[in-house]
Amino acid sequence: MPKRFFLPTQLIHGAGALKELGKFVSKDDNVIVVTDKGLVKVGLVEKLLAELATIGATWAVFDDIEPNPHADTVRKALAFAKEQGVNTVVTIGGGSPMDVAKVVAMLLTNEGDISDYQWNGKAVTKPPATLVAIPTTAGTGSEVTRTAVIIDRNTKKGIGNDALFPKAALVDPELMVSLPPQITAFTGMDALTHAIEAYVGLGANPATDAWALQAIELLVEYLPKAFANGADLEAREKVALASSMAGAAMDQAGLGFIHAMSGPLSSYYDVPHGLSNAVLLPYGMQFNLIAAPKKMARIAQLFGVDTFGMSLREAAQAAVDAVEQLCRDLEIPADLSSYCQAEEDIEKFAVEAINMFLMRNNPRRPRVSDCADVFRKVLLPEK
Repeated sequence: MPKRFFLPTQLIHGAGALKELGKFVSKDDNVIVVTDKGLVKVGLVEKLLAELATIGATWAVFDDIEPNPHADTVRKALAFAKEQGVNTVVTIGGGSPMDVAKVVAMLLTNEGDISDYQWNGKAVTKPPATLVAIPTTAGTGSEVTRTAVIIDRNTKKGIGNDALFPKAALVDPELMVSLPPQITAFTGMDALTHAIEAYVGLGANPATDAWALQAIELLVEYLPKAFANGADLEAREKVALASSMAGAAMDQAGLGFIHAMSGPLSSYYDVPHGLSNAVLLPYGMQFNLIAAPKKMARIAQLFGVDTFGMSLREAAQAAVDAVEQLCRDLEIPADLSSYCQAEEDIEKFAVEAINMFLMRNNPRRPRVSDCADVFRKVLLPEK
């Protein structure tokens, strides 16, 4: 089957990237800034607004974005944008603001409700409004993807369309130095999960493999450094670049077991996406080990494991062990038992995960019992 790789987003990364905003926004633009209240509070939005003021653009801020955003949040943001008469969307934040902004930019020029595109396959007929994405976390890679993930009908469901690609992504590590260690760990592990699932997935191709492997190598070296010292600008820049590369790889190659399993945890329990991925990653790798041993062995080598003299199985297992050690180094919780609300949810979550389209890309086909077993281990570890 022919493979596809398409990345129209102009990616600008490195310290001072925010200063490039004037290449994509002019003094004649009326901008909606899509963000969240936390970023307003810590002053990062103020830096963006100062840049817009220098450009001479007018703007209005929509900051009512929650973690794991819902369809109604998109509707509120869109209504606000239309009231303000905007023609340009600039989003600053993590994956949640970026995903909402993507859909808003599309719906500003295309008729219908988000549900038409998310559930009914409505075609996008017009180019979206100009969208510039400015990530403040290094994890989702949403700034370079054609996907927006929105919760609706108790399901975390993605919308995939080329119209969702931002026109530009400004990846500035100076906006990430104040990120707390815990969030650095969660988001960085999200990026690592993207890279690993893209690399071992059925949709992988030489282009996505190159991006995924480079992302893994950068994260192995620099994520612990960024976690240990958030002011390490080199580490921040490398982790941010890895996040974008992993995002592009997973967007083009697809995801699998781990993200499918993570969906119900976010939809029903509101578990932070990066945390659920981090906890599930070793389990997903262990499950997929027999389906992709050569690729798993390559991952072990990127972690610095000397695989000389090991059998292929031993080398592949070393990758799982290395990821488990990284989780310990980053103080990732060993399980999600504090989020568990009802033991009866496990079977429901397993059925939902098995039916997610992401699972079709997984190199090993799971059964409901396989998913339930993993959910039981992470939600009820003592049983």
